[in-house]
Amino acid sequence: MTRRIPLIAASLRTVLRAGTLAAATWAASPVAAQPLTPVKVLLDWAWLPYHAPFLIAQERGFYKEAGLDVALEQGRGSATTALLLSQGGFDIAHLNITNAAQMIGKGGTLKVVALYQHKTAAAFIGIKGKVKLEGAQSLKGIKIGSTPGGSDALSLRIFARANGMKTTDLNVVSLDSNAKTTALFGNTIDVVSGDSPAYNSYVRATAQEPETFLLADAGVPLLGFGFAANNAYLTKNPEIVRKFLAATKRGFIEAAKDNKAACELIQAKVHLAGTVERCVDYNQGLLALSTQPGAPDWGLQSEEEWTKLLATLKSVGELPGDDRPASAFYTNEFLPK
Repeated sequence: MTRRIPLIAASLRTVLRAGTLAAATWAASPVAAQPLTPVKVLLDWAWLPYHAPFLIAQERGFYKEAGLDVALEQGRGSATTALLLSQGGFDIAHLNITNAAQMIGKGGTLKVVALYQHKTAAAFIGIKGKVKLEGAQSLKGIKIGSTPGGSDALSLRIFARANGMKTTDLNVVSLDSNAKTTALFGNTIDVVSGDSPAYNSYVRATAQEPETFLLADAGVPLLGFGFAANNAYLTKNPEIVRKFLAATKRGFIEAAKDNKAACELIQAKVHLAGTVERCVDYNQGLLALSTQPGAPDWGLQSEEEWTKLLATLKSVGELPGDDRPASAFYTNEFLPK
């Protein structure tokens, strides 16, 4: 009987060591033991260079560290994204905030929770040496490629009003969005009305220099990109929205640190037209119009800019009869601390 005691003691020590090891392993990875919260996110458009931060946040585990399982869905334009978000098909969206404001004004059930591009990228873009853009009056008499019903059509209306002109004062050529670049390079139009970082990068990719006139420099106070959330989702899941924005901001910071690496990642992960160099050019242009991702006020919105935006939209009939305060359209409550 006494000879079995050492064996029993040895077995007991083995069991205790195994238990200690299991406990240590569980304690070292508490996040892995917790289920991830699914979040459905709709983008503004099909994959474009500036979507790289979302893929970085997924690839480096920023969303998982926040306890989120983020599903990214490509969009078909910010107006459609705003509509689908309002209908509850998605929880959070990345979109043009001017389109979000239009949807809210029409009774849409969404709210803007962050704004990082305070200056619209809308512009007139031509090719240096072929056209000279110096002020609003220089647009008269030249052919402007624009997409009917697109966001640039709204920009044109507001531009004309802000500069004491009529849209009929401008020679607008209606083109599908995919045809504008071809028309510009084929010299059938003089300038395109559209997103400056995109078209500037297209022009430079052909070893030419763009001639760019930003609408923001001509009294057009439209807002650019940011995030909105469905109202019902926001009410039920405020902390999830806050965690999503914080994790996404980390992705934006990393993309800004190494733009080329960000472009190489998105090129490897999804179908993205163009070269890495054009992607880098595109993102640099957008970043120049945006709050730096590492800034403490990244995402912060002001009542002043919202008041100007809403007044402008009302002036062209986009928000008829909507007298709600700016606070009905946006909130800063969910920004990363």
